[in-house]
Amino acid sequence: MKQGRGISLEQHMLISRVWAMPSADTFDCPPIGEMVKRYLRASRISIDPFARNKNWATYTNDLNPKTEAQCHMDACDFLKMLLDKDVRADLIIFDPPYSHYQTREVYQSVGRPYRFNVEAANMGHWTKEKRICAQLLTVDGYFLHFGWHSNGLGKGRHAQIEEILLVAHGRAHNDTICMAERKIA
Repeated sequence: MKQGRGISLEQHMLISRVWAMPSADTFDCPPIGEMVKRYLRASRISIDPFARNKNWATYTNDLNPKTEAQCHMDACDFLKMLLDKDVRADLIIFDPPYSHYQTREVYQSVGRPYRFNVEAANMGHWTKEKRICAQLLTVDGYFLHFGWHSNGLGKGRHAQIEEILLVAHGRAHNDTICMAERKIA
């Protein structure tokens, strides 16, 4: 085990950084789409609770009924439904709105109320959804997380970071942080 500045490094992870034009549809950004496709090729059963118009996963959902996703439910309800059906996946693609502002836009675009409160504050972390994802994900399965932070499933849910891709979009845009975690227990 390597020690460095009070941090123990118990694993090796791939960390890379590239530049690419941003896209409102995350996976239309070439390096991000390529990362997702690479994990999909190795997957047998996959889940995407925020799929928009990408039907790449086995089970897809998006709140907006105008998208091409199979289901159009709240992400938490969709994940609970899969859990109730005893679905287990070896890949979960997790690309929710990255901010409270984006979440409000999504809800308002489909005529659903959105008020910033304690419940809404949780959406920045998507805690309930991640808890269910951890139950849906098989051991050695992968959780792909996309956002402006690297708070994926985490060690508390037995996930280990295997890969981080930082996609810089230029000075006026936040980087997209793409993370692959493997469930180890």
